[in-house]
Amino acid sequence: MEDFLSHIQPESALELLTRVRKRTNPPGATFITDLDNHIASAIPSLLIGDSTLNRGDVIEIQGPAASGKTQLLHFFAMTCVLPTETSVTCTLSCPEAPVRNKTSSSKRDIALGGREKAVVICDCDGRWSMLRLYDIIESYLSAKFVQTFDDVKAQASDIPNAVLQFTPTASDLAKQCLKRAHLFRPTSSMSLATTLLALPAYHKGKMPDQELLMVFIDSLSTFYQADRWRIEEAKLASKAKASTNKTDTGQPIPPRADLKAMTHITNAIQALQRSHGVITFITNWALVMPDGKSVNNYIYEPNRPFYGQHLLSPYPQPPGHSHPQTHHAAGTPTSHPPFTITHHITLPGTEFAILPFPAGTSFADALHDEDRKGVVEDQRVTALVRTLRATPEGNQPNEIALGSFEFVIRDHSIGVD
Repeated sequence: MEDFLSHIQPESALELLTRVRKRTNPPGATFITDLDNHIASAIPSLLIGDSTLNRGDVIEIQGPAASGKTQLLHFFAMTCVLPTETSVTCTLSCPEAPVRNKTSSSKRDIALGGREKAVVICDCDGRWSMLRLYDIIESYLSAKFVQTFDDVKAQASDIPNAVLQFTPTASDLAKQCLKRAHLFRPTSSMSLATTLLALPAYHKGKMPDQELLMVFIDSLSTFYQADRWRIEEAKLASKAKASTNKTDTGQPIPPRADLKAMTHITNAIQALQRSHGVITFITNWALVMPDGKSVNNYIYEPNRPFYGQHLLSPYPQPPGHSHPQTHHAAGTPTSHPPFTITHHITLPGTEFAILPFPAGTSFADALHDEDRKGVVEDQRVTALVRTLRATPEGNQPNEIALGSFEFVIRDHSIGVD
C-alpha cells in the first residue's frame, strides 16, 4: 500500500485550482492572426474554445541580436496588462459657442481586448524598457479612443477652436496598466533561478489582488558564457584533486549549486507552471547553427531547427529536435527537461538588418535617404513558428507544424495583423 501511495504526486490546493482554471478559464488568443491560425491547425485537440494559448505554455523566441525579440515581448506584455474593456467620456468644448452650448459630453464603453493580468519581466541583459511599454500602450489607447468617437471628432472638425478631451486620458490609463507589470533584473543564472523561485511569495505579498499570467525571461542566454566558464573552471579543479577529492585543508569538496544553475531555472519554471499556470516567454540568442553553419549562410530545411541550441542541459530542445546538449560539467549525465517548448518562434534577423551607410556617404545624403528612413520607421519582421503537432494516440511524436507571421516595429507601436 505504501509503495502504491508513493507513486501519487502530491498537489497543493493552489495547484488544484490552477489545474481547474486551465480547463475553465483559458488565457485567450495571441492577438496575432497568423500565429493563432498556426496554433489552431497544429494542436486543435489541445485548445479550449477560441483560446490559442494554454496556461503553462512555454514559448521560446530565438534570433540574432537586434532581430526584434524584446520588441515582440513588449507586444505580448501590452496584451497582458491592458484591461478587457473600459468606459471613456469624451467632452467636446467650444469656447466661442454660447454658454449653454459650450460643452457636450458622451460616455461609451470601449473594448480593448486585453487580459487585465499581471506580467513579471526578468530583464537579464538590460534591454527592457518600461518607457517603451508605456509608449505603445498609450499609442494604442489613443487610437482606440479616436476610433470609438470618430463621429464626435468629425463634428469637432467643423467647429472652430473645438477641443476634444477624454476622461480618463490615454496616458492615465496606460499608467494604470503599468502597475500590472513587475520588473526584475537578475545579475546571474543563480540570481535568475532565485527570482523565479521567489515569485510565488512575491505574488502573495506584493500583488495579492493581481493574477499572475505571464513571465518573461529576456534573455536566458545572457549568462551563458559565464556559466560555461564556471563549468570549465570546476572541471579543471576536479581533475587536479581527483586523487583525493578533498580541498587543500583536507575537507571534502562541497557540491557547487552554481554548476547546475540551469537545473534550478527549469525546475523553477516547472513549479510556476504547476502553482500559477503561467505562460512563460523565453528569449534566446542565436549563437550556433546545426552542422556548424554560420547565421548568414544557413539555408532553411524542412523539419530542422533554424538555429542550434547552445543552452546547457536540462533546458529543452526546440520541437522536433533531439540532438544532445552540453552537460552541466564533465561526468554529469544529461537529465530530461522538466518541461517542453510549446511553440518555438524564430526571428531570422539577417534578412531585415539595417546595413550601415556606404563609405563616403555625407550627412546631408543620409538625411535624404527616404528608403532607409522608411525601413527604420516601419520595420517589418517575418517570424517562423514551430509547434509539435498533436496527433491521435501519440502517433508520429516528432512531427512538427511550421508556420509564420509578421509584425511591424514602429516608433510608438508594434503592428500586427
